[in-house]
Amino acid sequence: MRAFFGEFLELFFPEVAARWDFARVVFLDKEVFTDVPEGSRRELDLVAQVHTQDGIPELILLHIEVQAQREREFPYRMFEYYALLRLSYKGPVFPVVVYLVAGTGGLRETSYEERLFGQAILTFRFQSVGLPDLLSDDYRAVDNPLAPALSALMQPGSLGRTLQKALSLRQTLGSPVDEARKSLLINIIETYMRLSETEEEEFRRLIRREELQEVTQMLTIYEERGIIKGKRDALLKLLRFKFGDVPEAVAAKVQAIDTEAALDTLLERVLQANTLPDMGL
Repeated sequence: MRAFFGEFLELFFPEVAARWDFARVVFLDKEVFTDVPEGSRRELDLVAQVHTQDGIPELILLHIEVQAQREREFPYRMFEYYALLRLSYKGPVFPVVVYLVAGTGGLRETSYEERLFGQAILTFRFQSVGLPDLLSDDYRAVDNPLAPALSALMQPGSLGRTLQKALSLRQTLGSPVDEARKSLLINIIETYMRLSETEEEEFRRLIRREELQEVTQMLTIYEERGIIKGKRDALLKLLRFKFGDVPEAVAAKVQAIDTEAALDTLLERVLQANTLPDMGL
């Protein structure tokens, strides 16, 4: 959500997002207190200060709810988060909750109300995005780099899971975002759109088609990058375990190695080396 903060808001709240200048986003301390210094601590998922196109600062509260069962008191908790921020920063707050569990109503407005003597004395409204209740067909092909990735958390569409995954990966791999953010998107799809053994076989057949061969090629590249990164991390961990602190220059050389063969050689050498200079780094 940090990496795709603006894209998330533009995807689900385009009219509101159009008011903000996402070139001026500052992520704030997530901890606020109910009663400093003795109150219980509350830690929020993501709080950002943005400026409107007119230069007015506003806050956005983005909370991720992963409870298996939707808590009856959650709307009050959301009100509490809002109130703490409003009182602490003395400015407008746009509150949003993202549900990762089904049965939360998709994209809608939710409210918390307090009544006294038969009258409503407080009505608090916040936006909710229940990803598992949304239809992936409505979002997979939207011109937003986050859309095809988040479609993996939504209800399977008319394409079927295997074709949807293949097309989502193709759209993500062709996205103009940088490689680091692209890898995050691919990880979302791979994590949340797991296929059965039969579906996986069908998926592999699909991406061998001419129009989807780019998916095969790019996935191979990303898999290789993941393996190389894992071996770099393992090598640095072994070096630190055996020799203590590793100079930054040596760590930089390890991070620059881009072949499995070179890393395998060093992983074998670390078992026999008596000193860090013996590694030849």
